[in-house]
Amino acid sequence: MHGQRNYTGGQSASIVILFIIGSSLFMGVSGQSGNSSWIALILAVLLAIPLMLIYARLHTLFPGKNLYDMLISVFGGVIGRVFSCLYIWYSLHLGSLVLRNFGEFSKTVALTSTPMLAPMLIIGLLCIWVVNAGMEVLGRSAKFLTMFTFAVIIVVQLLSIPKYDYEHLRPLLDSGWGPVFADVAGSFTFPFAEIVVFLGAFNVLPRKGSAVRVMVGGLVIAGVIIIGVSVRNLLVLGPEILSSLYFPSFVAVSRINVGDFLTRIEGSAAIIFVTSLFVKVSLCLYVTSQGIARVFKLESYRSVVLQMGLIMVYMSGFIYKDITQMQYFAYHIYKLYALPFELFIPLLLWITAEIMAQRADTGEESAT
Repeated sequence: MHGQRNYTGGQSASIVILFIIGSSLFMGVSGQSGNSSWIALILAVLLAIPLMLIYARLHTLFPGKNLYDMLISVFGGVIGRVFSCLYIWYSLHLGSLVLRNFGEFSKTVALTSTPMLAPMLIIGLLCIWVVNAGMEVLGRSAKFLTMFTFAVIIVVQLLSIPKYDYEHLRPLLDSGWGPVFADVAGSFTFPFAEIVVFLGAFNVLPRKGSAVRVMVGGLVIAGVIIIGVSVRNLLVLGPEILSSLYFPSFVAVSRINVGDFLTRIEGSAAIIFVTSLFVKVSLCLYVTSQGIARVFKLESYRSVVLQMGLIMVYMSGFIYKDITQMQYFAYHIYKLYALPFELFIPLLLWITAEIMAQRADTGEESAT
């Protein structure tokens, strides 16, 4: 595939960061533990680090190959293709979920009288265009957008400080560890372990062991951002209000008021939501198209990008009845649905690949 020579680890890390913070910045992360939710987030990040190391190890075992190549070379043509189809579905479905998050957001907050399909279609077409242009373009866009995102988040965090009420942090762990552990499972699957989708784009990573740096570095930076934003929302709004909102970050930022001069800056927060969501949907679309090209032995993934992008937009339109159903799925059902894709199949792939690599080594030794 042309245009991958200039692709750098920094661009990959930017994609990872924006992908992870994608919808979670706005949807918030699963919050049954109220004012202890930040503890759950820290534990979820720590739990996700070993998983990132496993993903990175797969890149070392299969340099220059993506998830579909790995599955087919480890499990053979038939089972490998079955697993590949599962991941095609997962990345397509995830892209639709994220688009729907955006659709609900624009319908609830920004463009209340516009049909939800319109903003979703605009973002969808933009993603189709970028994916057609190739991962290098997405990488360069992500690098620029990451800088912009950092700048906006830092400014908004600083402006929020006068609104902080530290009483909202007490009493800590008032309902025990149970809800915290439930939230750890929720935050682990959404958003941190969703980055399993990035394995479908591993063929563009620079060959030399950059995967560890990209995956773990990206995870930690994104984790710090999400924890910072969640703590800000908690301090500004308090656990009671926080648990009743669909888009807590937007409401928290809308409370900022600097001397009646600087108000209504939630628009800038909405821009971040759109940029990170654009990167997330683009990566999902790229990985879906790559999978279809691999399973059906097409010459290039570009021949199916338009079709898959439009299916993604169409699917996001009827995937839920309303915003409450979306919320329920995100916080209650998703963690069970996503675990096989994020944890079980990659673990199986990794263990089998390690055994095969060892066998190959011993075979070579006995041959010599």
